[in-house]
Amino acid sequence: MPKTSKTPPSISLALFLDIDGTIVYKGQGPFAEDIEAIELARQRGHKVFLNTGRSMANIPPEIQNADWVDGIIAGGGVQVVLGGKTIYHTWVSEDVLSAACGLYLNSEKWIIFEGETALYNIHFEKKYAEMQTITDKDDFRTKYAGAIISKITMDGYVTAEEEAILGGAFDLFPQQGYSEGIIKGESKAKGMKLMLEALGISRENSIAVGDSANDTEMIRYAGLGIAMGNGTDELKKIAGAITGDVEHGGVAQAIRQWML
Repeated sequence: MPKTSKTPPSISLALFLDIDGTIVYKGQGPFAEDIEAIELARQRGHKVFLNTGRSMANIPPEIQNADWVDGIIAGGGVQVVLGGKTIYHTWVSEDVLSAACGLYLNSEKWIIFEGETALYNIHFEKKYAEMQTITDKDDFRTKYAGAIISKITMDGYVTAEEEAILGGAFDLFPQQGYSEGIIKGESKAKGMKLMLEALGISRENSIAVGDSANDTEMIRYAGLGIAMGNGTDELKKIAGAITGDVEHGGVAQAIRQWML
């Protein structure tokens, strides 16, 4: 069980923040109250990192390049960026991508392939910037050869057919109305470990804040794992503490209580 005692302010802490449902909600955020608290924590010598299921291409530039972000763990742990440099990265093989493309081209469900520099889709109606359309199962061998795909996001809940084709390469997490595929062997916790080792900060001096199933390992790994008030019941059960919800300064509340 993570520690819940307050850490003396003289110790440099590492704060890891999920994005969706933690600092962003329904397209809104990060919120001014949260940013103010984050900046105050950094002024006191603490480090603040994003730890998100989104790939780098799916993190809005205004968040990715914010001056209050010391580093990023993207794609559920598959890419770790510190000081603007990637210190760890893994990605999906072309064989897996071809199998996934074949599956969804013959399905009515949508899928988004999240990359380092662009997003690719099948049957996804709402197009974002940098999103390309897949029309052939071998597009990642031909038209988009060399694309680095770190994560997938799929329509609805995972079916048995999807599990059979994708489950060998991905851990599949249900969300509200969609599912996420994180490369097997990778996790937000592993990304945290790599970031902490690079900085020489102990695990005990880390704090993680999240709200959903793909935050489970991160919350368990942190010296103090904090669940958002809007988080899932399952996450709250394993968290060391619970803060307010995303729309009411939950991150700011956590920072003020456990970092300042």
